[in-house]
Amino acid sequence: MSGIAYSSRRFTFAAAHRYWVDRWPAAENERFFGRLTVPHGHNYALEVTVRGPIDPETGMVINLTELKAIVNDTVIERFDHADLNADALFRGRVPTTENIATVVWDLLVEKLGAERLWQVRVWEDETLFVDYRGEA
Repeated sequence: MSGIAYSSRRFTFAAAHRYWVDRWPAAENERFFGRLTVPHGHNYALEVTVRGPIDPETGMVINLTELKAIVNDTVIERFDHADLNADALFRGRVPTTENIATVVWDLLVEKLGAERLWQVRVWEDETLFVDYRGEA
C-alpha cells in the first residue's frame, strides 16, 4: 500500500486578547475593531494536521502521543491562560485568529518540518475558524 494520509489531532487552550494597532489613534481602533478593543478571552480549539506515508509496521502517519507532546510543549503551554498581546510573538501584530494560526504554524513547522505539517486550524468559537498551510 502506498500513498499519503492526513492525520489530525484537536487541542484546546484558553487565552485573552484585544484588537489594537498601536500606531493608530484610539478613535481609529475603536471605529475599525469596535468592542474587540476591550480585553476579552476565548476557549480556542486547535487542530493540527500532519501528512505522510502510513508506516507499514505501526500503521500510523505519526505517533499521536509524539504529536500531542510537541503541540503541548510548543503551543499549549505557551498560550493557555495567557494574554496573547503580551507575548513577544504578537509584538507588532494584532492577535487575530488569522495571526494566531500563522504563529502556531511557525512554532510547529520548526518541530515537525514543512514536509510533514499540512495544516493548522484555529477555532475562535463554534462559528469562526482559520486554516493555515504555510507560505505558498
